[in-house]
Amino acid sequence: MWLSLKRSVEMLILYGLPVSTFSTKVRIALHAKGIAFDERPPPGGYRSDAWRAIIPTGTIPAIDHDGFLLAESEAIIEYLDEAFEGPALLPGNAAARARVRMLARVHDLAVEPAVRALFPLIRDPARREALPTLAAAIAERLRQLEQLRSGDPHWMAGETFSSADCGFAVTLRLAVRLLEALGQPLAMPDSIAGWLARSADHRAVASGLAPWHPATEAWLAQTLVGAPQ
Repeated sequence: MWLSLKRSVEMLILYGLPVSTFSTKVRIALHAKGIAFDERPPPGGYRSDAWRAIIPTGTIPAIDHDGFLLAESEAIIEYLDEAFEGPALLPGNAAARARVRMLARVHDLAVEPAVRALFPLIRDPARREALPTLAAAIAERLRQLEQLRSGDPHWMAGETFSSADCGFAVTLRLAVRLLEALGQPLAMPDSIAGWLARSADHRAVASGLAPWHPATEAWLAQTLVGAPQ
């Protein structure tokens, strides 16, 4: 049974870390919905026994909304969209919402793991012979994403900002930064590059990324071994 965190106030708590991709994804969604929240690190630390007593998987992000605990970024975002007023993150009819969900899962299950595969190369120069292969894998995922978008809509899944934008807004920037740090350019389709540039001007993206940028640079400065930054 999950440990319940009983509180007497209704301010939503986001448990996450500034450097975390999926915490940032939810942070962007919170700003997009206009939801006031208090962000805190997981009690005891990421994957600690203390945190596992609250969230058994030990993962972040998670939210506590007046004692209701929820993990997993997509579940959190769908809950926020249903439980709070504000711009819809799953907008439109059934087909449009399904399209948003599809692209959000492409982020979580295809693109983000391809980017995450670069992490060992940041820490270990001996593994960097795999860099061209991993960079090509990311580029291929982005080509697939371009095809799935069916043209060049203003936002990831259409003409309205949605939950599909929240994850890509951080993960594609992470991909660019990691490959830059490793001295490898990223081959990005023009339509995806255009979306990435547009996303920088979205209020929720800018606010959600504000703590992520310095945290990521600090992590790179601490972790990157033997390569240009």
